[in-house]
Amino acid sequence: MKITFVCTGNTCRSPMLARMFEDYAAKIGFECVTDSAGMKGGGSPVNPKAARSLALRGLEASGHVSKVFGEGEADSDFVFTMTEEQRDKLRAEYPSLRVECLSLFTGEDVADPYGGDQSAYDSTADLFEGILGAIHDYVTKTPGSK
Repeated sequence: MKITFVCTGNTCRSPMLARMFEDYAAKIGFECVTDSAGMKGGGSPVNPKAARSLALRGLEASGHVSKVFGEGEADSDFVFTMTEEQRDKLRAEYPSLRVECLSLFTGEDVADPYGGDQSAYDSTADLFEGILGAIHDYVTKTPGSK
């Protein structure tokens, strides 16, 4: 199973959540491939504040280079976006793709910490930590999932 997380520029939220979910899946023995992409941009490393939030959890983001969502990510079994606007855009571009917004678990869009202080990134990581189990349950219990 391939799960892709999508944010705006693929330097903060989506690489953090992809790495956190990858670690969570390994710990519970759930086999999957995680990926991340952005709606624009590309070619940048993980934001240093996002990397620090991961490091505080014992995780690394080294080697990440941001990319724009495209055909290579369209083979995902599940795509989770940070905002409903991103979800709607991807659903329109890829009508056969299973795309959901994380608001399904949080009740609202996941705010972009970009430009904020370290606490904004840490709060985002805390939010992600709280929904890892719900994402796992969703992808394993949704009819038609692999």
